[in-house]
Amino acid sequence: MSKEQLSGKLIRRVGVVNWDCGLPSSTFFGGYACKSLGPKHFRDRTPYYAMETAPDTIEMPDRTQKDFDAELRHAIQAGIDYFAYCWYDRTPPDGHVVEGDATTADGHLQELTKARLLHLASDLKGQIGLCAILITSHPYSDTELMDLLKTMEEPYYEKVDGRPMVYLFPGAWEPLLERLRKLCQDSGRAEPYAVLLERWETPVEQLAKVDALSDYSGMLTGETWEELLEDIKRGNDFRIAQGKPIVPHFSTGWDPSPRIEHPVPWCKYPTLNYAKPATPEQLLDGAKRFKEWLQEHAEVCPTGELLVFAWNEFEEGGWLCPTWQPNGTPDTSRCDVFAKMVQLWKS
Repeated sequence: MSKEQLSGKLIRRVGVVNWDCGLPSSTFFGGYACKSLGPKHFRDRTPYYAMETAPDTIEMPDRTQKDFDAELRHAIQAGIDYFAYCWYDRTPPDGHVVEGDATTADGHLQELTKARLLHLASDLKGQIGLCAILITSHPYSDTELMDLLKTMEEPYYEKVDGRPMVYLFPGAWEPLLERLRKLCQDSGRAEPYAVLLERWETPVEQLAKVDALSDYSGMLTGETWEELLEDIKRGNDFRIAQGKPIVPHFSTGWDPSPRIEHPVPWCKYPTLNYAKPATPEQLLDGAKRFKEWLQEHAEVCPTGELLVFAWNEFEEGGWLCPTWQPNGTPDTSRCDVFAKMVQLWKS
């Protein structure tokens, strides 16, 4: 197939990262999110379903199926084909929790399964699919992995040439992938299409074990939106240089200032000058420029997949989900422009 033919059908499916800690402040992750996003100057990235209880304080409701379905409708209107969920056990394995602030979060990871479970229970899942991002530091139970295998067979689970797609966080991913493949083989299921979310150079012998490379949030250090666009291209170029096919990665922004002002125990961020959130006009312009890059690199993007950061990483500066407004109506400007971006990439 020629480069021109490839570029004509380059993007067919757009997936968006979903890491949902939009939970009440009484929960572990929701408590940190409410604290991080509480200050008034972060209200432009506060999710629309939050409640401002004081000028510098917010609360997240315990969302129902109806509430989550409303959020899914926003995502569908934004042109998103599927959510790539950070996939955790519904019950952390016994003995997984160890002492220390950095690992205390492990005992509460089941909180982060709520969004995907509401998605699986939704009547809208035929209109917006899902797939798994496996967190390779997490020792999944056989029960959880077998449940994932069953979900992989569903028509709404994202597939590449009939193979269920699985994204892998960097780290000790090899044993987990081998385990997942063996479970598929033993149960007569299709082998997963494994995409490593890579940020550093990977040894050749490890690269041979995955099908493609992509990234979660990107290698982003720019202080302006223009510089972030260059970082996005640079990250994709880096993965191409590894000699594997890629699932191209695009980011809607990177600015973890809320977590710098109110640190979380599971990760740290350098105190730098971060790019201000892109305007809808800047996002659309960035999509146009990125399409030019995609067309130039069509031969290494064979799946037609694109992974975008992110739907709801409000604290890290990458979001599409509608945000809070004083009048109580959601600000859908990012969703609205993303629908135009998807149409552009697919045209």
